[in-house]
Amino acid sequence: MIPKTERLKQMVENDRKVNRTALLLTFAILGIAFYFIFTQEISLLTFAVIIMATQLPSLYRAWHRMKLLLTFNDEARYQKFVRLEFGIVLANVILLGIFIAIAWAIEGSLVVFAILLIALFIPFIFMSVWVNRKIELIDSEHVTNHELRTAHRDASNNRFK
Repeated sequence: MIPKTERLKQMVENDRKVNRTALLLTFAILGIAFYFIFTQEISLLTFAVIIMATQLPSLYRAWHRMKLLLTFNDEARYQKFVRLEFGIVLANVILLGIFIAIAWAIEGSLVVFAILLIALFIPFIFMSVWVNRKIELIDSEHVTNHELRTAHRDASNNRFK
């Protein structure tokens, strides 16, 4: 098992590399999207594909996080919950697609869309917190999201000093 301080260093470095690539991917997707928006007649289907494509960087980040976390602990339960954490991010993207399809089919009011959005995504927030707590119970050296944010903030402060 890798100690928490080493995990933090690896995670901060991994996030720095992955975020750089994800940012480039985001700009590429937005560039292509703006090209289509300003040069083509945009249908609802095209708009839905553009919205789904904007989620690719978050999937990319989650995939790399999962791959790194899997190297920290070989225990089967730990690895199952790490994969489940990625599955939650993937399910959010899939549900966004379903939400867009429902919104396209219903063509109802904004209130209906807001209720559907809340009904689809709120449970996944709670599931994500639950999975993170389970991982922490299984592996006492697990780096929580709060600890990772603090490490990022400290790394940023040290870079600017």
